[in-house]
Amino acid sequence: MSTRWFIGLASGSCLEGVNATLLETDGVGLGLRARPIHSLHLPYSRELRELILRASADHAELSEMGLLHRLLGETFATAARLVADQASFSLQRVQCIGCPGHAVWQDGDGRFPSSLQLGMAAVVAERTGVTTISDFRDRDIAAGGLGASILALIDHLLFQDLLESRVLLHLGGVARIVYLPAGGEWRDVLAFEAGPCNGLLNALMRHLTNGREHFDPGGKYAVQGRCIESLLARWLAHPFLQRRPPKVLSRQTFADSFARQIVQEAVRNGWSMHDLLCTSTHFVAEAIVQSLKRFVLPSRSGERPHRFLLSGGGVRNGLLWNLLEQSLADAELNRTDEFGVPAMLRKSLAFGMMAALTMDGVPANLPTVSGAAGARILGSITPGSTNNWSRCLHWLVKQAALPEETLV
Repeated sequence: MSTRWFIGLASGSCLEGVNATLLETDGVGLGLRARPIHSLHLPYSRELRELILRASADHAELSEMGLLHRLLGETFATAARLVADQASFSLQRVQCIGCPGHAVWQDGDGRFPSSLQLGMAAVVAERTGVTTISDFRDRDIAAGGLGASILALIDHLLFQDLLESRVLLHLGGVARIVYLPAGGEWRDVLAFEAGPCNGLLNALMRHLTNGREHFDPGGKYAVQGRCIESLLARWLAHPFLQRRPPKVLSRQTFADSFARQIVQEAVRNGWSMHDLLCTSTHFVAEAIVQSLKRFVLPSRSGERPHRFLLSGGGVRNGLLWNLLEQSLADAELNRTDEFGVPAMLRKSLAFGMMAALTMDGVPANLPTVSGAAGARILGSITPGSTNNWSRCLHWLVKQAALPEETLV
């Protein structure tokens, strides 16, 4: 078994900053095993956060988009260098960096699904000297997929169990569901976006406080309100929630403009900030539960999941956790931390593993999940230093010489 080291980066839609994870791997392809060595969170500056917000809300000029692309690249590079420095680990030993960029656009509707991630991979490779793999969604989209739930194969490698059916709930900017049936293969994985999550909650918080606060810490404001049932029923009737997978939620559907309109409606109806946040948290939870009932629980085997594993920033929202716990009372809820993957770092760890699969020549998308015409090797490769790139080329040639069945 060859031991390798990767760095995975992740920038969530909640705009808090960049997570970086240095990981050690053994094995190749679908036999890959990973262990996090060190992780860190690098917060965004206020100016950078505001620039991302403008870009995500379609308010940015082209000059600002270009600047943001460069500044995010510099920030990703800083995070990669820092995570290695803090671990007293030489970047020269790292094979690759997985850098997905920051998604400012994702849309699965219409004839041409599209996605846009900003953050210059060339800057990351230049500043670190490490070959950088980016733009993981693009190849899946080019192959007819939605570029959605592209980490589902990694979730299978990390959390699949022979005896226990599991559901992963990733509570990030949107809520994602990944179903792993007991003893199933990667072909049996079901994954899709269920509805909005922190992206909606944070957008409402920004508009309700005129930008003074960017999120509701722990759900402390939401828990003080009451659920507005008429508003909840209207939101739950949204066509996206009824649509069968594969599906991806447009990042603009429940985002800035939606939050602005709802806040204006709240003013007209005399709804309090607490009531609006409480209702939106109920909406997030109910959208997840309804998606589970429609698309997951009526499984072919008739077996219900034994355990729900939660990750993402939403695990810190006490009200959201309690609502899910009440609705899923017949199953056990755990953070992914209890299974070796910190809930806040699952994404950065996963993109480090995605970089490893790219280097191994192994397709990482699941066509049944994304809707793509077939499995594809994902990611665009930006070479690092001469020495690093030579080592990567040597590895790529060695993997290409192996029999295909050892990799898939």
